[in-house]
Amino acid sequence: MADAQQVAAEVQRLSQMSDEAFMDTVVAYVMGGTDKRAPRDVQGEALGSPQLSPRTLDALETAMRRAKAFNPLQEGESKREQQARIAPWRTRIKAAMGPIQDVVDDLAHEHAKELAALSDNAFTDRWTAFVLGEPVPEPTSPRVEALAFRSHKVAGRAADICRLMLEEPARFMPEPAPGESRNAREHRIEGFRLRVVAEARFLRYAVQYAEARQGRMPSEPNHRLQALKLLGKAHPQEMLELLRQVRGEDRAASKAARRDRRDVRRAARSGAR
Repeated sequence: MADAQQVAAEVQRLSQMSDEAFMDTVVAYVMGGTDKRAPRDVQGEALGSPQLSPRTLDALETAMRRAKAFNPLQEGESKREQQARIAPWRTRIKAAMGPIQDVVDDLAHEHAKELAALSDNAFTDRWTAFVLGEPVPEPTSPRVEALAFRSHKVAGRAADICRLMLEEPARFMPEPAPGESRNAREHRIEGFRLRVVAEARFLRYAVQYAEARQGRMPSEPNHRLQALKLLGKAHPQEMLELLRQVRGEDRAASKAARRDRRDVRRAARSGAR
């Protein structure tokens, strides 16, 4: 087992690397390379440590997307031959993700407990900052923060705030810049709502998972009802007029239906005589 002090020093060294240098180091390690500055066992424990595992996972995922950059087309090699050469490389990268993902999941599980213990105001502030893309307080990484919020432990709580965010976006958004135009304001609000909707989709899966764990059938969101509620808040007078119109049409339709049924009964009685 690697020496704890050596691992701590390697974590510190790797933490200071740029994203590109760090990714190259991760890929080299996975492919069996050795670094003269640290033994393999030390480097392996550092890359899989709680401090670095989220960044290591990010690097592995990015490397997977850039497989051709790490395995450029060689002279005289066809693209099919390049793909055949890349396939085992991808397999090794993917295999390396598993243990790192487990560490990240454990971190998210523990962080979800911390979020669940926050007061309502503190939780709302933390969720709002996350939706707005503000820096995540150290030592938590953005990946762990996202996974924790999408945990079944707190997803329902965050989903409730999402509904308020869609109804009253200005309440959660930063103060507008002086002299902001109406178009700029509407564009900013629309962007905020899009981010809320995107995050709400992830939360929905977590909430449904929690319901399923308790033996309940997950419920589908009533988008029509949600849209009507938003419309009613934005245009209450118009909504009332529409309701009166629809109710009037319903009453007229019911009255006509009753009249038709009455006519049918009378005709039946006349025919029977």
